[in-house]
Amino acid sequence: MPIVPTPTSAADRLMQRLPRHLKMSELRVFMIVLEHRSFRRAAAVLHLTQPAVTRAIAGLEDTLGVRLFDRIANGVEPTVHGRAFAPRIAAVFDELRRAAHELTLVSSGATGRLRLGTVPMPAIPLLPVALERLLGEQPGVQVSVLEERETELVDRLRRRDIEFAILRLALVDPAGDLRVDTLYDERLCVVAARDHPLAARTQIGWPELLEQRWVLPPPDCLFHDHVQRTLHQLDLPMPRPSVEAIAINVQFGMVLHAGVLGFGMRSQISFAPGRDFLVPLAIDLSTSRSRVAAVSLKSHDPSPLARQLIGHLRAVSAGQRGAAPGGVPGTVPEPAPQGAAAGG
Repeated sequence: MPIVPTPTSAADRLMQRLPRHLKMSELRVFMIVLEHRSFRRAAAVLHLTQPAVTRAIAGLEDTLGVRLFDRIANGVEPTVHGRAFAPRIAAVFDELRRAAHELTLVSSGATGRLRLGTVPMPAIPLLPVALERLLGEQPGVQVSVLEERETELVDRLRRRDIEFAILRLALVDPAGDLRVDTLYDERLCVVAARDHPLAARTQIGWPELLEQRWVLPPPDCLFHDHVQRTLHQLDLPMPRPSVEAIAINVQFGMVLHAGVLGFGMRSQISFAPGRDFLVPLAIDLSTSRSRVAAVSLKSHDPSPLARQLIGHLRAVSAGQRGAAPGGVPGTVPEPAPQGAAAGG
């Protein structure tokens, strides 16, 4: 007695043939013939000859091992196999249309997910402003922000946990596998409340500042190390703190409400909450200038979302650099050179 193939084994054999032989062009011809019930009309719609349509349907039937259309007096009609096949192929083309739409949205940056990293200092001033612009343009996106130290962020870049990182280049040396898009030059500032007696002065000596009350980060803090290195390079002694606080919002709160002086970065004074009430004093600590950059892998092109956000970061930082002294509230006037300040 001959062995009758089971439906499962027949389906398995068909599945082995389909990836090797199935052609999208033949599926498209099948759908158009099904719609118009005519090889001649399908050929006109597809801008093909009628023999080409006939060959396409014959090739598809040969691959599937079933007849898909029967000829009738005024055209063709689908067989039972053709009717069973049609909804599945319609679903394939529907998914392809959805895929094309999704790809277009992702390419335009209108949808998708972006993961980036930053150290806390650059994150405070620039990133929220740039993200506000991005989300205003593309409300359907989702952004994840990871805060870690520079070395950990570089490791995450190489593991592709994040697409790019906002880094202070003074604290990391980008290797040859990293792309660097410079955003701005950072600088340490002495900050005071706008109504502080020294806020309006154009020249201030460091000895006079040492007589003031200060809020400083604690010695075990990275920002404290940064301040200490900067002052050491300028041969200036550290102020004696009246208050120590690690959180930047606490430090700035003390500056605003307790009449003390503090340290901040130029970009923080431009964009931090309360910036309309904070001013940098006219003393130049320019040896602390260092680039802040968006760093990504050279081997992987940034996604459309990443490119858009980096563009907004550049625009925000360019606006910060271009602010005129004494102009828009919250902008940072250029301080007098340290040499001139010390003689005041």
